[in-house]
Amino acid sequence: METKIIKGDSLKDKIFLEVATEVARLQGQYNKTPGITFIGFSGVPLSKYVIPLHVQAAEAAGFFVKTEIRDDTATEEELFKLIDDLNVNNDIHAILLLQPLPAHLNPVRIMNHIDRRKEVEGFHPQNMLSTLVPDIQTNLYPMCLPTALIEMFNDAGVEFTHDQEWVFILDDEFFANTLTHMVVRTAASVVVPHDCALSIINRNYSKMTDFCKRADVLVVVTKTPEYIQPGWLKPGVCIIDIYSNLVKEVPSKSDPNKLVPVIRGGVNVESVKNIAGVFLPIPGGLMTVVLGILLRNALISFRYSLETNQ
Repeated sequence: METKIIKGDSLKDKIFLEVATEVARLQGQYNKTPGITFIGFSGVPLSKYVIPLHVQAAEAAGFFVKTEIRDDTATEEELFKLIDDLNVNNDIHAILLLQPLPAHLNPVRIMNHIDRRKEVEGFHPQNMLSTLVPDIQTNLYPMCLPTALIEMFNDAGVEFTHDQEWVFILDDEFFANTLTHMVVRTAASVVVPHDCALSIINRNYSKMTDFCKRADVLVVVTKTPEYIQPGWLKPGVCIIDIYSNLVKEVPSKSDPNKLVPVIRGGVNVESVKNIAGVFLPIPGGLMTVVLGILLRNALISFRYSLETNQ
């Protein structure tokens, strides 16, 4: 069985081009520039790579970019003050709180403090509620994770059949993290067809491998690189790898004085070839497109500000 590996690069490039084209058009029409702020923490292992990647992508698309990098001792009150200032800053139309946060911070409380009109990932509690229960209130922006997944499958011509079994494998830490748990359940409500079985399993559960072996679609969110074993998989399974782990840093081939990250997800790509039917890997895969969706949502926020301030 040949495994279809979906990287998402062409879709990402298409979204970035569409965003940059529309930003340029709106700048020409209104003489204003969309602004985005990235809030991150210096102690997060991948932050020194993730933050520049986000900044570069946003600037290339024509955004005015601010970065607010805090060390891991930052208090909730300090972050509230920072967010209060950004909420009322008319030059900033999108605020991205990069995950994960230091362990002493409550991610739900901090995310809830962001103006929901400027929270463009779909992680604000009210924005997640709008995704879960759309009849209550209109969602301002489509949630990035499930939207990226749906668009990637559509772009690759992958269709899900009825009556499939979806299994999400999460670390215990992600179950304990209220925000992560909410995000997974909200994203699943969008992506998983209503006539399919859905199980969200703690990686420490004694019968975890039984669920893996039954899964038609396996979603893996773990901080343990290449954890999933090929013997646990059902032939033809669709695997969606989500969490990026920094394994090590090595000298760049083009510049030995520069270090580059070695990133792995919870599934080894080579080990599942000819077992999985479809695979969205780490690095690349889903997270490649999520950034494009995020900037597209930030553009929607910019448009909203232009319409309301006329």
